[in-house]
Amino acid sequence: MRTEPKPWLYFEVESIMVNAMEADERARAITGFEGELWVDSGGYQVLKRGLEVSPYALAERYRRIGCDVCLSLDVPPAPSDDPATAQRKFETSYRNWRILRSELPEARIMPVIHVYPDERLFARWLSAYEDAEELAIGGAVPYVLIARGAPSNSRELAMRLFAMARERFGGRLHLLGMGSPSVSATLEILGIDSADSATWRLKAAYGKVVLPGGGERHVTSRDVNFGRRKAREEELEELYAYLRSSGFPLLDGYDDFKSRLRASFEYRALVNAWVILRSRSPPRSAVFKKLYLWALEWAHGPKAREEAEQSQAQRKG
Repeated sequence: MRTEPKPWLYFEVESIMVNAMEADERARAITGFEGELWVDSGGYQVLKRGLEVSPYALAERYRRIGCDVCLSLDVPPAPSDDPATAQRKFETSYRNWRILRSELPEARIMPVIHVYPDERLFARWLSAYEDAEELAIGGAVPYVLIARGAPSNSRELAMRLFAMARERFGGRLHLLGMGSPSVSATLEILGIDSADSATWRLKAAYGKVVLPGGGERHVTSRDVNFGRRKAREEELEELYAYLRSSGFPLLDGYDDFKSRLRASFEYRALVNAWVILRSRSPPRSAVFKKLYLWALEWAHGPKAREEAEQSQAQRKG
C-alpha cells in the first residue's frame, strides 16, 4: 500500500487493488486514492505460505477496511490437480463466497472461479455463480502469460474458458493478474470488463519498460540475468510517439524522455502504468497474435479474422 510512485496522483486511475493481508482502515489515507478501492483476499499468498484464513476473520478485516469491491477467499486448483481435488477446491471457494456474502450483506463480494483443464468442471461451477453480479476469473496467468508447467495448448484452453464465461455470465467479468498489453486488446474483444496487474512496478524495478501491444525492453545499463533484450532506438521512438499521442502528462522532449527512463525507476513505473492502463494495440508477439485472431473470429466471425490477417501481412510488407 505504501508503493511509490502512485500513478493516480499523476493521471486518472479508476480503481486500485490492495492486499487484505496488509490493508486496514488506513488504506485510503495511506494510498491517497479516492477512486474505487478493491481488496484481494490474499488467498494465494496464504496457500503459498502454508497458512489458513477463516472467511469469518476475512469478513471482519473487510469490514474494517471499508473496500468498494471485496474479492472472495479463493482456493485455486493447480493445473496438475486431479478432478476430485479440483472439485474440493472449487467447493471451498464457493462456500467461502457464500459465507462472506452472509457476513457482509451490504458489501460487494466478488466470487472467484479458476481456470482448470477440465472445461466441464469449470462450466459446472460457473453456473453456480449465476446469481452473482460480478465474477473474477483467477489462475489464468500460468496458462496464458507464462505457460510453463501448464497443459499443452493452455493459452487456447484459457481463451475458450474466458469466452464461455462471457457467453454464460451476464455481469461484470474481471481477470485476476491479466492486465498485460500482450492480451489487453484480445480481452477487450472477448468482452472482459477489467483486469489487474502489478507488472508496471515490477518491470520498472528490473530496468524495463513495457511496450504497447506487449513486450518488455531493458533501458538501463545494469547487468541482467533474464529477458536480456535491450530497447532499440526505433522501439523507444515508437513508445515516445504512443505516449505523446495518448496524452501522457509527464513528457518533454525525446532526449529527456530517454534520459529519465534510464535514470529513474519512478519514471519507468509511471510510463509502464500508463501503457498497461491504456494500450489496446494488437499484440506484437506471434504467440499472442494467434490468440487475438482467435478472439476476433469468436466475436465477429471468420471475415474479421481474415481482414486482420491481411492487415498484418500488409504491415509486414
